[in-house]
Amino acid sequence: MSARHTLLPRPARIALARDPRLGGGNLWRIALEHSRAPDAPLLVSDPPLVVGDGTPQREFGIAALDALAEAWACHYLDRGVRPRDRVAVYLDDSFEDHVHLAALARIGAIAVVVNGRMPPELALGLLDRADPVGLYTDPAHLDLLAGRHRELSGLRWTFTRADVPGPGNSTLPDGARFRHGDNDPVFLCHSSGTTGRPKLVTWTHRQSVAGTRFRLANQPEPDDSLLLCAAPLSHGAAIAITFFALAAGLPMVASADRGAAGLARAAAAHRPTTIFAFNHTLAELAVSEPDPANFASVTDWVNVGDSAHEAHVRRLVRMGGRTIGGNAVPGSVFNDILGSSELGWAALRRSTTRDTPSSPRHLGRPGSAMKVAVLRADGSHADVGEVGLLGVRGESVTTGYWNDSDTYHRSFLGGWFLSGDLVRRTAENHYFHVDRVVDTIHTRESPGHSVLMEEVILLALPEAADCAVVAGGDHDASVPVAVVRLREDGADPAALLARANTALAAAGQPDLAFLDIATDDADLPVGVTGKVLKRQLREKYRDLPNRSTHAPQAPQAVVRPSSGPPQEDPMTHPSTPEATVRAIAATVLEAEPELIAPDAAFHARLEMDSLRKTEFVARVERAFGVRFAVEEAAELDCLTDVLAALRRHGVGHGIATGADPRTGPHTDRGASR
Repeated sequence: MSARHTLLPRPARIALARDPRLGGGNLWRIALEHSRAPDAPLLVSDPPLVVGDGTPQREFGIAALDALAEAWACHYLDRGVRPRDRVAVYLDDSFEDHVHLAALARIGAIAVVVNGRMPPELALGLLDRADPVGLYTDPAHLDLLAGRHRELSGLRWTFTRADVPGPGNSTLPDGARFRHGDNDPVFLCHSSGTTGRPKLVTWTHRQSVAGTRFRLANQPEPDDSLLLCAAPLSHGAAIAITFFALAAGLPMVASADRGAAGLARAAAAHRPTTIFAFNHTLAELAVSEPDPANFASVTDWVNVGDSAHEAHVRRLVRMGGRTIGGNAVPGSVFNDILGSSELGWAALRRSTTRDTPSSPRHLGRPGSAMKVAVLRADGSHADVGEVGLLGVRGESVTTGYWNDSDTYHRSFLGGWFLSGDLVRRTAENHYFHVDRVVDTIHTRESPGHSVLMEEVILLALPEAADCAVVAGGDHDASVPVAVVRLREDGADPAALLARANTALAAAGQPDLAFLDIATDDADLPVGVTGKVLKRQLREKYRDLPNRSTHAPQAPQAVVRPSSGPPQEDPMTHPSTPEATVRAIAATVLEAEPELIAPDAAFHARLEMDSLRKTEFVARVERAFGVRFAVEEAAELDCLTDVLAALRRHGVGHGIATGADPRTGPHTDRGASR
C-alpha cells in the first residue's frame, strides 16, 4: 500500500470535509465518490474478510469495501431488517465489525457493536437494552451465549459466519438506500464497563464524523503515511479513526492481534508510520523489551482511552525516528489523547518526544475541535491549580445512552458533559490528570488519587512493569493499596513499599498501607478494552486485617523510621557533597565520574531520561537525608543545580544531619501533581 496513490491532497480534503452529505451512515459511499484511486489498496484486514463468493481476502480498495458493504446490506434487507431496527454484532474483534456497521447503516438500521471479549452475561445485558431484531455472531460466541439470547423479547433471528459462506454480490434496489438526517442514530457502541455496568453509547449521522471533518480540514499527513490500528475494532475510537482513514485515503492495517508480540509482528511486516492503540497494549509493549528494528518505521504512537504512564511513554519514544528539516532524527513522538466512547474525538492531547521534559500526568491542551473546563460540584469553574471535574463540549460528544436517558442527563453539569475524570489546569491552559472520580481514595488524612499514585510508583520503581492503586479497607478506614507487576521475580516487597511511600510523600499523596505483588493475570484483572478492573480489586482488599499478602502486616514499621543519621547510598562514600552527587550520577548513568561536568545538562548532554533522573534524585535524597518538592526536583538540570538545592536544604550547615529520611528537613511534602 502507498499513500502516494490514495491520500487526498489538501483541496480535496477540504472539499470532502465541507460535503454536506458526509455522515457516519454513508461515509464509505461518500469516500468512494471523493477517492483519488478507488481500486488502489487502502486497507489490510488481519484476519481476512470473507468476500462475496466466500473466499478470504486481506487487501481492499475503497471500491471493494463499498461493494462488500452493499452485498451485506442486501443480505440484511432480505432478512427483513428495516430502518431503525437494531442488529447486534458479537464477534472476535476484527474489521468485520466495520463491514456490518456500514452495511446496516446503508439501509437505515442500527448496528449494536459488542466487543468480542465481553463476557456473555454483560453482552446479554447490552442486547436486552438495545432490543435487537437480529444477532450476527460466530460459533464460539454462540456457544458462550448458551441459548440465553433466545430470551431477548424482540430477537427474530440469529446467524453465524458458518451459516453464510459469502454475502454474494447483489446491489440494493432503488429506494432501499436510506437517507440519514443529521441526528439519526447510525450505530451503538459501548463503554468499557470498568467502573460499573457498560453503557450503550449512541453515535449519530453527523456527530460520528465531527472529528473526521475537523481532521480532514486541519491535520494533513505526509505522503509516506501508513496507519496500524491495534485498538479494539469494536470500540468507538477505532470506528472514528477508521472513518477518517477511509475518508482521507490514509492506508490502514486493521490488526485484531493486540498483544505485544502481535503488534511487533504487524509492525515488522507492514512498516507503519503511526501505531494507534489503547494504553494497555502500548504499556505491554513498552515492558516487553521489544526489538527496535521492528518499529524503525514508526514516527508516531497514538494512545487513546486512559492516559499513558510516563514510564511507558519514555521507553516507546526511544524507538523509531522522524525527519525534521530534511534531517533524520532518532526517536518517535508519543501522542497521548484523552477520549472516551462518549466524547467521540480527542478532548485533550499531549505530544512527547525523547527531548520533552518529564511531566507526569500531563494531558496537554484542548484541541480546536473541543471545549474543555474544570468544574466544581456546583457547576462553577474551578480556579487555576484547583482539582475539579473535567467537562467537555463539542460536536462529537454523544447524543445519549440508548434506553438510559437518566444516566445520560446525570452526566451533564452546567451544559458540560462530565467525562468522569478529575483534573487540574495551569495558568497556561495545560491540563493534568489526577484521577477517575470513582477511584479516588478518601483516607482520614487526605484524598489519595490512584492514577497519580500509580504514576509516581512506576517512576520510583523501575523494576515495576505495571501497577494499580485502589482503596482497601482497614477496619472502618479507607487506605491505599498497590498491586505491582514486576519485570523479574526476587524483589523485596517491604523495600518496594518503603521506596514507593518515599516517592508518594514527595508528591503529596498518602502512604500505601499495603503493597501486593501480582503473580498472574488474575491479580491485575482487566476488562474488554484492557483497563484494570479496579472495582474487583477494591472488593479483594476490602478487609486488609484479615488478608494475608506479600506485604508486611505493619508496613508503618518499614516506611516511618525513627529520626537518625541520613541514609547514605551504599554505593557512594566520597567525602564531599559534590563528589557524592557526581558518584551517584555516574552510577545511574553507568559512566565515569570524571566525565560528568558540573554544568553538563542531564537531559541534553548526559542523556539522562526521566526514569534515570527519578532514580538519581531518589539516591541523592537518601544520601543526604533531604526531600525535594516535586517542582524543585523537576528544575534540577545539572550537578550545579543539585548542589545549590542541597545548600538550600542545609547540607553543609548541620541541618541535614538527623533529618527524617522520608521527609527531609522540611515539613512541606511537595505539591500534588
